[in-house]
Amino acid sequence: MKELKEVDFDKTIASKKPVVVDFFATWCMPCRMLRPILEKVEENVKDVEFFSLDIDQNEEIAKRYRVFSVPTIICFLNGEIVDSLVGLNSYDEVMEFVTRCKK
Repeated sequence: MKELKEVDFDKTIASKKPVVVDFFATWCMPCRMLRPILEKVEENVKDVEFFSLDIDQNEEIAKRYRVFSVPTIICFLNGEIVDSLVGLNSYDEVMEFVTRCKK
């Protein structure tokens, strides 16, 4: 999963392909637990792009999308929010979320 920075954010989420962004913090234990789950989903889903964004290093982006709890996963398509998921979720729950994003 590639790390996203504020400078590339708007261009990246404007993709015609679904883009899943994991909003995380390095101090967040549930974020660390979710990371391998997201990486496994990424391995199994080829038509979605996956990125992570550190909310402490990219506070303006986190504020813009009202990310107040981490981990938060947001799916974008053409720059618009399609869906979001908050908290530590299982592989099956994350896979279901990603599947919804592709519709």
